Amino acid sequence: MTDQPIEKPVKKRKSKLSILPPLIILILVLSAIIGVYSRIQSKLPPGFPKEVAKAEDILGKYGVTAEDLKSLVAEKMGETDYTKLMEKVAAMAPEKKPESIVNVVTLEMVPSLIRDRLNLPGAIQPWIQLDVLCEVSGKVQKKALDDGDVVRKGDVIAVLDDRDYQHVYNSAKASYEAALALKNRLLKLQKGQLSTRTQLDEAVAQMEAHKAALDTAALNVERCTIKAPISGVVNRIYIDKGEFLNASMKVAEILQIDRVKVSVGIPESDVDAVRKLTEFEVAIEALGGKTFRAKKHFLSQTADEMAHLYNLDLELPNPEGEILPDMFVRVEIVKKEAPKSLAVPLYSVISRNNVNFVYVVREGKAYARPVRLGLQEGWRIQITEGLKPGERVVVVGHRNVNDEQKVNVVRNVADAGEIVR
Repeated sequence: MTDQPIEKPVKKRKSKLSILPPLIILILVLSAIIGVYSRIQSKLPPGFPKEVAKAEDILGKYGVTAEDLKSLVAEKMGETDYTKLMEKVAAMAPEKKPESIVNVVTLEMVPSLIRDRLNLPGAIQPWIQLDVLCEVSGKVQKKALDDGDVVRKGDVIAVLDDRDYQHVYNSAKASYEAALALKNRLLKLQKGQLSTRTQLDEAVAQMEAHKAALDTAALNVERCTIKAPISGVVNRIYIDKGEFLNASMKVAEILQIDRVKVSVGIPESDVDAVRKLTEFEVAIEALGGKTFRAKKHFLSQTADEMAHLYNLDLELPNPEGEILPDMFVRVEIVKKEAPKSLAVPLYSVISRNNVNFVYVVREGKAYARPVRLGLQEGWRIQITEGLKPGERVVVVGHRNVNDEQKVNVVRNVADAGEIVR
């Protein structure tokens, strides 16, 4: 028996891929497959993640090439299955069509004023609305005013029959004069020590009581003549001649409208901005949309319980009396202004992957340009970064355009309002 040389087991060289953790290998395989799909896409949106580049970066950290990864996938799946997989992936790739030219309308960037505005509904209220009440009872002897009359402070509205009150006044006056005479007589006797101090004190007290009754009687006689406490317009007279009135009954309603209040509810989110403003623009539809300038009068410190709005009162001059109470108004509140700003129609801004961009036309092609948005005014929105004056932004046809695609500008406008004309 001859001695056979003992063969030493050959140590297999470790593949570079064997040093990769299993989870990393799985990620790389999936990344490679996603990369294949991304390669067959002929048009990618701005900011689309480059999976292939990410996969190659990960491979490079471990010293693994793309060929090594291909070998690993083929080894794990088998050459036949791997070939079939690649054929299926290739079959899914869309046929490359010749690039089409899209017709677009562009807007030239021209600096202009843009404002962050609120347009809120409101209502007109009289500056003062006062109900004149009857202070004594009596029959209406004279009605001096009618609905719609203009009155000044102190003008007579109505006169009541004051005969009963005049009798009470005369009686009180007589009692007062008798008490006054008694006091004066006792005062002289007191000086001659012919009356006591107590008698004098009682006489003084009676005199003062009769004086108070006299004053009350005189006041009641005066109250029989009902006068206007303020100047304004008689909105309504509630009485007629011959009618008997009790105390506290309504006689007339007087409105002061040479200036009026505009009442508007402010949302909680806008209170801080409104607090810093002093003037507002008010439009009244009932007067043909006529606009007026109003000043801030008072901003409520508490919100309405139902609507949770803070009431804002504006002072609006009304010297001609054309503005009437309860008219509906629209109050324009300018929170911020940005002069010489670039703005585009809101619909022309495209958002993808949390990135806002517009298409800018240059040398016959549309290029995606990331932008930063600012104030919004109606359908216009401010562009604070990303555009320059003179550049042309696609505002019609932008939904059919891709980055670096050829376009045909059929119309270029400098004012966005021209688009709909």
